[in-house]
Amino acid sequence: MDWTYPSLMRPKPDRCPLLGIPPELRDLIFEYALKSEKTLVSFRLDDYQRDSFAQAVQPALTKVSQQIRRESIPLWYSCNDFVLHSEAAKANDARKWLLCNETQLPKLRQISFWMRYVTLENRVKSANGAICITLKRVNLSSDWTVDDEWRWITVVRKPEALERDAKFLIEHLRQLLQEDWPDKLSVAGIHGLLTDLREGYVKEKAA
Repeated sequence: MDWTYPSLMRPKPDRCPLLGIPPELRDLIFEYALKSEKTLVSFRLDDYQRDSFAQAVQPALTKVSQQIRRESIPLWYSCNDFVLHSEAAKANDARKWLLCNETQLPKLRQISFWMRYVTLENRVKSANGAICITLKRVNLSSDWTVDDEWRWITVVRKPEALERDAKFLIEHLRQLLQEDWPDKLSVAGIHGLLTDLREGYVKEKAA
């Protein structure tokens, strides 16, 4: 007597139903699914930071199949804001992240730099808290601009001179963008921008 199991005899679908949807609609679905609710950072997180931040690791959706990856991975990079930190070990993490994602850097449309606030107490040193400055572009063919808005990244009370420092960072970053960079969207270009911004800030505070 032959035993058959209907659930095992069903023919497998030829392709994923999602791929039967028009490409324009798929893009909207991918963008909605891939837009992170948390700020994506390029450095390793401590446990207490995980409620507000997420590490910038390619999500599972981008690894489902070759076609879905090909269509979705550019959208993940273009629809999210990626944070690069300028300080010590976190700056090293930023460089490693840039190197690991080098081929996708041209897809970026928003990057935020976190500059550790610098205070003067006999010598220049970093304090608790960071100033967030954001670079944006409307689409992949447009020029980068520096957002007029800035954010204070910490629960520590804002120092009195903070707004002045933030304005300096915004203007200095705009000046750096006007310089003739070989390739702003390369590892060397982005990391160089971050490093030069940090060095300019420290020099300004020490002057």
